[in-house]
Amino acid sequence: MYEIILKYKIEDVDSAIEKLQLADVYNVFYETPIAITTTEYGYGYYEKKDEIVDLKIIVESDEEEELNRHVDIIKEYLMVDPIEVKKLDNIKFETSFDPIDLNNGWLIADPSYNEEGKNKINFVSQGAFGTGLHETTQDCLRLILNEDFKNKNVLDIGTGSGILSIAAAIKSSEKVTALDLRDVHEEVEFNASLNELTNIRVAVGDALTGEVQFDELYDYIFINIGGEETLSFMDFINSHIKEDGMLLVSGLVEWSFENVLDKITKYGYKLKEKKQTNEWCSALLSKL
Repeated sequence: MYEIILKYKIEDVDSAIEKLQLADVYNVFYETPIAITTTEYGYGYYEKKDEIVDLKIIVESDEEEELNRHVDIIKEYLMVDPIEVKKLDNIKFETSFDPIDLNNGWLIADPSYNEEGKNKINFVSQGAFGTGLHETTQDCLRLILNEDFKNKNVLDIGTGSGILSIAAAIKSSEKVTALDLRDVHEEVEFNASLNELTNIRVAVGDALTGEVQFDELYDYIFINIGGEETLSFMDFINSHIKEDGMLLVSGLVEWSFENVLDKITKYGYKLKEKKQTNEWCSALLSKL
């Protein structure tokens, strides 16, 4: 396997990729140059203009003849010479990660990993948000794993990988609804099966527009998608949570935490517990 590297202006990259696709060259990628900014509710970004990027073409063959064919195509269609050609040895695309110790007696780990004296959430990342690596996910898990969900009905808004839903199911919830805009059925159901769970239902669609609807009330609602998004969901949450329900909110940043919390409490909630790791805050609130 080879990697061919070209230097290209970011504004010309899409055109170059289209030309290569016309020649049946599809394994082309690059990293978009971005600048991170802070916003009222977290972080944002913008794409940098006038940047030079590495345009990379992967040749899935060890044969020099195939490499030379790709180089000839590049010269013909793009009229440039590669600046670098690298032989790639022992390529392995990992979907697992090192075990994550939540420091509360629980681990997130691959099914093959075990550690004496530790409880474990079996998990294999398939790419959706919520692998357990982010501070918000870890703090949410610490709060969830400290709660008693026996006979409880749970709604997980913006479930992503479903790891929060899985934690609630492991803690004996009666049923869990994992909601996301994207179709995450396969990943959530796969990781649920690794933990021998059968009480998680995946719902796909926009709950705010009525694309997906719910006709029941929940004992717990989780939402780990950011402060602004949480506030946009508050009317929906308030109409779907039981009178004595619990709301777990995360994805909040320290510089707007009090502002978001104040707006949530005006809906009739009281802060029960807060966790913070670095600048990221999570809050467990009870419905009054």
